[in-house]
Amino acid sequence: MVTRSPVSTYKPSYLHRPGAEPLFALTLGQLAQKAAEEWGEKEALVSVYEQQRYTFKEMLEKADRLAAGLLQLGLKPGDRLGIWGPNSSDWYISRVAAARAGLIAVQIDPAYQPPELLHALVKVEAKALICAEKYKSNNCYDMVQTLIPELNKSAEGGIEITSSKLPALKTLIVMSNAQHRGAYRLKDIILSASEEYIQEVNQLQTLIQPDDGCTVQFSSGTTGSPKAALLSHHALVNNGYFIRTPMNKDRKGVKVCVLTQFCHSSGSFHGIICNILFGYIVVLPAPTFDAKKTLEAITQERCTDLFGTPSMYVDLINTSQDLNLKVTTLQVAGCGGAPCSQQLALQIKQTLNVRHLRQGYGMTEVSGVFFSTFNDTLEHVTTTVGCLV
Repeated sequence: MVTRSPVSTYKPSYLHRPGAEPLFALTLGQLAQKAAEEWGEKEALVSVYEQQRYTFKEMLEKADRLAAGLLQLGLKPGDRLGIWGPNSSDWYISRVAAARAGLIAVQIDPAYQPPELLHALVKVEAKALICAEKYKSNNCYDMVQTLIPELNKSAEGGIEITSSKLPALKTLIVMSNAQHRGAYRLKDIILSASEEYIQEVNQLQTLIQPDDGCTVQFSSGTTGSPKAALLSHHALVNNGYFIRTPMNKDRKGVKVCVLTQFCHSSGSFHGIICNILFGYIVVLPAPTFDAKKTLEAITQERCTDLFGTPSMYVDLINTSQDLNLKVTTLQVAGCGGAPCSQQLALQIKQTLNVRHLRQGYGMTEVSGVFFSTFNDTLEHVTTTVGCLV
């Protein structure tokens, strides 16, 4: 005879949290325009290592020119645009441009080697790829060339690509000052944008829908080949709003130092989406994580918020102590990607002089799901994933 356990012993397999605020029906491109209108002359992005600074108005103008240039090349709303490279102002602009043009931005890990890059581009049938010139010691263009040997026969400058391995890929764009065979330079695409296509970008903002695809993110590939997850404008905008709102309440002068790569959920959310949503300043210390450069950027730009993984915080603490670099401006430190021990949490607060530590948890398919609050005890922060967003 089969008996049923008392109902009280069952735990729900689904959690539901009704919200007090209605969801937004906005696209990322519309948000970028609102940001430029509301905070036009305010700084949006500071790339310390590139020595570049952009206001929200400048960011939108450059993104719209790139969006127009991409449309001129034949891309259409709904096409997949790969972005492959470490954190940079060009990466940021490319991401916003994709949203403004109605393209689906495919966020590709800069650490990918040729087989992984091939898998990603084939999986999403990318029509164009914007890539960095290099990542650490890797030459990104050379790796693309191994996948598209037809580039060797091309003249310097952009062409329509014909590739046996990547039949969908038609355009290669490099974030570089140098010319490469078969590739356009990103800056040339921006400069070539015509007023006709810039006007088309503006007109598209009423046609692109919140439920349209906005981003493809890839899972880590721990259990097999990385899986492609499609996220809509609606999902990204609302997730970003409800994750970040508690952190921004009654705060002014927020400057977020981004440590994780833009291709990952954390980097994309705190570095681009929430930046456009809330009008705070994003600071890029280096193309990839560098503890010394990060501490210097925090001090130089007086950053208030920091988001990274436990291993990054260990490096920051050790470097701060080794070089006697004092940090005094941090208010919030966000941690994710792995559990944060109570000992490390204490060191983060004491060595980096952080007021609040927040732990986050999410997944590629939906981005952030849980976050601890400012009122949580240190024990709660280090032993739970927090509250449902």
